[in-house]
Amino acid sequence: MFAALVAAAVVATVTPSQQATAQQPSAEQPSAEQASTEQAETAGQAPAEAAGGEGSENSAAQNGTAAKNSADKSEKTAWISLAGHWKACQFGGEGDVIIKDDVIKMEHGDPLTGVVWTGPFDGDSSKTGADDSKSKNAGPLPRDNYELRWECRRDSGYDFLCAFTFPVADQYVSLVMGGWGGGITGISSIDGRDASDNETTMFMSYEDKKWYSARVRVETAKITAWVDGTELFSHPRKDHEFDIRFEMDPCTPLGIANFECDSQIRNIQLRRLHASEITAAK
Repeated sequence: MFAALVAAAVVATVTPSQQATAQQPSAEQPSAEQASTEQAETAGQAPAEAAGGEGSENSAAQNGTAAKNSADKSEKTAWISLAGHWKACQFGGEGDVIIKDDVIKMEHGDPLTGVVWTGPFDGDSSKTGADDSKSKNAGPLPRDNYELRWECRRDSGYDFLCAFTFPVADQYVSLVMGGWGGGITGISSIDGRDASDNETTMFMSYEDKKWYSARVRVETAKITAWVDGTELFSHPRKDHEFDIRFEMDPCTPLGIANFECDSQIRNIQLRRLHASEITAAK
């Protein structure tokens, strides 16, 4: 009898302390999401599950959240390389284009030098889109709800090292990097206004012989651009008209050009937005 009373007293003393500790984790303890992730990655039964009751239910809910987050990440589509399906644009006065080992070198033109994608796009008929036998094997690219990224650098010259033209549904725009004498980055054109004179106008300088990473995201609601991981702008599409300067016509629907300089482009990649990303953006 005495032993039973002692055991009951110990339980009565210890249990509230344990409950207080469980309810008030220290700053050094992992978050619920981190804990559930660690539990999912650790073999065997987690302590909360072994205890049963409310702790077990919380753990199950946390594990479900972690599993959903993991599923969401796995659902995002992979980047694909666009290497191997480019040809020189015919601007008139263009410089030489050298394509080797996934690097496109565009030499000084008078004033433009560039390349255009030769593969198909969504909605192209079998007789259009791919304009050479090699590119007929390329998968079609989206015209909307996608991301595009690349790296570029200027080797010499003073104006834009890269103007990347890309589709926005049935329209087109160009992200100009270092235009108007080398200092302006932005979208041409929005409601008839060039990159030098609209809401996306950014004043940036680009060093010669230095690689810069760029990314654009075309969504139903907006167009967003980054350089070296920094967001430059996120411009809404509703109630706006998008177009390109007429000089960039040879680059449509997807193409790259420079202006009176020597520049290089590499690691051009694209990915479609997953349905979950499109839904979340609405």
